[in-house]
Amino acid sequence: MRTTTTISALALLAALLLTSAPIAAQEPSPSSRPDSAPATAQTADSDAEATAAARRERFRRLRYGNLAELELVGKQLRISYPDLATDSGDYRAFEALEPGQVAAWTSARAVKLLTPASLSFGGVVVPYGNVSPDYPGVYSLWPKRTAGGWSLVFNGDADIWGSQRDAAADAVEVPLEHSTTDEPTEKLTIEFLDVGPGAKALPKEAAGKKVLRIAWGDHQFLAAFEAAP
Repeated sequence: MRTTTTISALALLAALLLTSAPIAAQEPSPSSRPDSAPATAQTADSDAEATAAARRERFRRLRYGNLAELELVGKQLRISYPDLATDSGDYRAFEALEPGQVAAWTSARAVKLLTPASLSFGGVVVPYGNVSPDYPGVYSLWPKRTAGGWSLVFNGDADIWGSQRDAAADAVEVPLEHSTTDEPTEKLTIEFLDVGPGAKALPKEAAGKKVLRIAWGDHQFLAAFEAAP
């Protein structure tokens, strides 16, 4: 009887093992299961890269503010400028300027130019190396209302607050071509335009040169320039 019972138990166990075998076969082995590690690592790398890029952008804005850049003589010509909105007191004061008065940025740092070469604005030269012979030209920039229109003042004090301009440090003044636009900007915007030869562009005689564009509200200012010999 015991032998019969033992055989029956063994037969029952074998049947159960055979029944469960297909189920086990359906389970992928550890080596055949999809490995999610690469996707997770890729996502982590992407997140880290995005975080690093955001950190670099914050650092850049802290150092430069908004930035306009242009390659000139194989190096970077750079203008850093602050966020100045048209609903600010600075803009209202700007629009109220009388002839002979220069704009002030009472709520921000001065607009700063760093140039790797002397610049010629229609023959008016902004010298390179005004701080040191072997150092790029460094100036703060100030729009000025004139009797006949507008000009741009280059001041030798660059790292100052926008209300600290010393007229005694004014170095060069170049004319600006002023117009109004149907697409006003909400903030002060400064950029460089590259005008190819033969292009129809403003200001006059700008073709083949670089153009500095300053826009604020419905005001637009343009000045063509090139690297001075």
